[in-house]
Amino acid sequence: MGKRPLLAALVIVAAGLLLQHYRQSLQSVPAYDSVEKSLECQVEDISGQGEALSVTARDVTEHKKFFCSRIKLYSGEGRTLFSNLKVGNIILIQGKLYSFSEPGNPGQFNEAQYYREQGIDYRFLVQSLTITDQNYNKRKQWLHQWKNRFLHKLEQCLPEGDAGIMAAMLLGEKSGLTEEIKELYQKNGIAHILAISGLHITMLGTGIFFFLRKFILPMKGAAVLSGILLILYGEFTGFSIATQRAVWMMLCLLLAKAAGRRYDAMNALALSGCIQLFFQPGSLFQSGFWLSYGTVFGILLFTEPFRDMKKRGGRLWEAVSGSLAIQLVTLPILLYSYYEFPLYSIFINLVILPFVCFLIGLSAAGIGISFFSLSLGRFLFGTVHFILKYYQLICYKAEKLPFHQIVTGSPFFWQILLYYVFLLIWRRFQKKEKKRNYSWLLIAAVLLLLFPFRGNRELSITNLDVGQGDCTCIRFKQTVILVDGGSSDVERIGKYRIHKFLKYNGINTVDMVFLSHSDSDHTNGILEMIEESGRSGPEIKTIVLPDIKKQDENYRMLERKCRQSGIQIKKMERGDRISIGQLSLRCLHPNRSYEWQSENDYSLVLSVEYGKFRGLLTGDLEEAGEETIKDLLSKVDYLKVGHHGSKSSSSEYFLQKLQPKIAVISAGKKNRYGHPAKEVLDRLKKAGSQIYSTIENGAVTVHSDGKKTTVSTYK
Repeated sequence: MGKRPLLAALVIVAAGLLLQHYRQSLQSVPAYDSVEKSLECQVEDISGQGEALSVTARDVTEHKKFFCSRIKLYSGEGRTLFSNLKVGNIILIQGKLYSFSEPGNPGQFNEAQYYREQGIDYRFLVQSLTITDQNYNKRKQWLHQWKNRFLHKLEQCLPEGDAGIMAAMLLGEKSGLTEEIKELYQKNGIAHILAISGLHITMLGTGIFFFLRKFILPMKGAAVLSGILLILYGEFTGFSIATQRAVWMMLCLLLAKAAGRRYDAMNALALSGCIQLFFQPGSLFQSGFWLSYGTVFGILLFTEPFRDMKKRGGRLWEAVSGSLAIQLVTLPILLYSYYEFPLYSIFINLVILPFVCFLIGLSAAGIGISFFSLSLGRFLFGTVHFILKYYQLICYKAEKLPFHQIVTGSPFFWQILLYYVFLLIWRRFQKKEKKRNYSWLLIAAVLLLLFPFRGNRELSITNLDVGQGDCTCIRFKQTVILVDGGSSDVERIGKYRIHKFLKYNGINTVDMVFLSHSDSDHTNGILEMIEESGRSGPEIKTIVLPDIKKQDENYRMLERKCRQSGIQIKKMERGDRISIGQLSLRCLHPNRSYEWQSENDYSLVLSVEYGKFRGLLTGDLEEAGEETIKDLLSKVDYLKVGHHGSKSSSSEYFLQKLQPKIAVISAGKKNRYGHPAKEVLDRLKKAGSQIYSTIENGAVTVHSDGKKTTVSTYK
């Protein structure tokens, strides 16, 4: 720290921002949900393509009074409201204002925090737009227009998927990336090549500087002009966190050359961090900041100790040393952000990174040449296409290897802290005594980080927030059970909520999935997961269905898809029981011969018994079905309220028999059915229940050791 005061400054700045962030988190901001507004603002940035086009606006006012700092504007499908906009225009907009969504479950993406850290307060669905001031920022608009021209050339010269990848790599435009490619690259640990980062800036900066210095300008002039062009390129690509870090570090290198001084990469990294946090303090709380700076920090601090461990390793070991250094420093960040890591990413990067320079160089040349000869540009892009196909082939092959993706769950803060302490101790010992091998310290650090401290020794039942739907996760010791999993108002519920929750808790295998009945708001998320079982999703071992003689078409379709997946299927009817140690799951409904009138009424009803704890899960059981099991009912500690709190379920007699201490309702915010019904809430209160709802509380978890029962909520 004494030799590098900028590192100390960076630590002080970061600590100050953390304190400020904590204070701000205690302050509430007004929430809006589809509120009609008329606002005036200035266009700050235009990004995306086609239907993904969006506008960021600043200095937002309502009736000439300050409303908020920045908002994100969307025009909706098939609308062209933004086609004539220019960066810097003052616009009057009318439409609906929304707050960004807060997560309802552990592991769920925090949209509100993501945009808050960028200084964006709300999103706005524009219904009408008027440009009130035609003045615009000529520099930014010129860069925006050239970016669109380059995008057009990429689309002309490459297939759609390849054009999206190269647009991300060269121009920082990710709206053209397919979901499949983003997921493929992320799961194989090469998503970093899609960002404008150190490699791009180093290639561009050194190339420009060398050309100017060799043929046009003296040292100082070449350094200054190269720096200006780098800043313009950074602005041109959207100045992401990684780009800003790389540009500021490259500027330090150019200034050092111009001044004839020694370049210190660690000081440059620290200065870059200080500048970035000064202008964008919210970036401190984005994983991209930590991954970008952690990558360079790992290279600078840990590559040499690794290299020293094998003196005669040659260039291959040097490459492996750098990759190991990066992986070690960024591992806790990856686990904290994504709850898993790709085991073979070090080796995948070794065979992929050497081609990145060719990709960037050929693509840049191809775009330039295509302005004069489209056919020659396409010829150059032919090599780009084959390199990208090679990338995909490597990734697909790696996915078939055993233990490709290691799901660990989100580590605790104390695990991360101890991990880095072990890492620094290893570095100190390894550099001080090079003849001895202290790799056992690294192994201890990694094991400490990966150890599953989130394991459940006792019983926990979590009702996930899946909107208007149902999903319950039962965990007991090492056993994981899902009861239902679907939603009628949240898209890709399996991937973005259920699977995220499982990964957050370090779960990659689901022992049993009980599907109470065939309605999509109970099954569509599970069907998603069945398709991905054992590949990109958790492995599902057994599906349990209600055993009924009279079957509806949805039930037959559900059973057919389960059988096609190769997953074992079991069926349960009244009286059947599944025991896992001291935990017992007993089926109360339906009988196989039950003549149901509504699909809801053949819902599988499960009694959960553990020690003195009694719980009941009722699916969408309605009053007709409740009547058939009234003689089997007794008092319970926990009730998953039937049919999302519909007034056609949870009759007064039914609840008086159960007298649930804890009642949990799973329903969606502002759902069109009016769930939960006021009548049901009144009945639950009359029965003496503590009422929880996923609408208000997010995920609700009931814990029991077989004697005492407690409740925790996510929100």
